[in-house]
Amino acid sequence: MEKIPLISKIGVIFLTWRRHLQRDLVPHKITLKQQYVLKQLFEKDFLYPSQIAEILFCDRPTVTVIIKNMERDKWIKKEKDVDNGKQFRISITGEGHKKLSSLKSTSNLSCREDFDPLKCLSNDERNQLDVLLTKVLSHIKAIGE
Repeated sequence: MEKIPLISKIGVIFLTWRRHLQRDLVPHKITLKQQYVLKQLFEKDFLYPSQIAEILFCDRPTVTVIIKNMERDKWIKKEKDVDNGKQFRISITGEGHKKLSSLKSTSNLSCREDFDPLKCLSNDERNQLDVLLTKVLSHIKAIGE
């Protein structure tokens, strides 16, 4: 049997977890990325598309599609920035607030005990994993700079 590289295991764990969370959102006709953008906009007055791309870890063309879809559903509005006419401000609308409120039961899926990927670990193991993954994250960020 072929040994799976550690970094691949981390990727499989993450993707499996995300797929599970996304399946729970399908009846609500929203994606995880859209839900996350709405949550961020709920906490801020507005975001620029470049900021959305950064928080979603995706490229600008992908964010453009996400913004257009959310705008079509009237969850967000896009307005020219008064200070810089070349930029657009993205903000949540009343419909966006309603959508976010309707997701309260599914919005904390990552904290639900019935699907906690780390449930099999003790508190000490969780802390150790956190320390190790934080170290890897710091290292990979340093490499990227």
